[in-house]
Amino acid sequence: MLKKTTKVIKNVAMYGDAEALDGQRHFELARKTAKLLAENGFTIINGGGPGIMLAATIGAKEGKGRVELSIVDKKNLPDNFEASSPLNLKLADKVYEMGNYENRLNKLIEIADAHVIFRGGTGTIAEVGLVWSKAKFDFGKHEPLIFVGKEWENIVPVIANDLKLETVEKEVYKLVNTPEDVLRALTSVEN
Repeated sequence: MLKKTTKVIKNVAMYGDAEALDGQRHFELARKTAKLLAENGFTIINGGGPGIMLAATIGAKEGKGRVELSIVDKKNLPDNFEASSPLNLKLADKVYEMGNYENRLNKLIEIADAHVIFRGGTGTIAEVGLVWSKAKFDFGKHEPLIFVGKEWENIVPVIANDLKLETVEKEVYKLVNTPEDVLRALTSVEN
């Protein structure tokens, strides 16, 4: 059960598969979610890459919303990193250019008030670990995690139960399947 927070939710970070393509289910789910959130006054935050990040930006712009990106400057890109999407950069309202991957992720987390997570790979898993632990330590004024899509229905409960997470660690997230579910979760979590 996702507990209420004193955190005011305005900036919503969206995470997921950098290789997702336009037309794929999770790309479209992210686009529609960002559009709905933007239409309801949320600013969309992402890492500036392709895939789910680009879907989030496109959706936010379709919803007449604001987009902020946290990216790694081109000269410091790590190997096997997706880099920034030229279209994502073009559509963004504000871009934070950071010196390395760790600073990029820290800035993304710093400016976000909530985290919406779609299907992704090891980068997404790393991001989830950081924002989940931060939510635990900030419980009561935590930034909620919203896991979107059927892929998470088996994974998250196994993590929560088999790894014996503390009660507060289980009260900072919610599993949902639709953009409307994401909006309901974000608008119902504030005190």
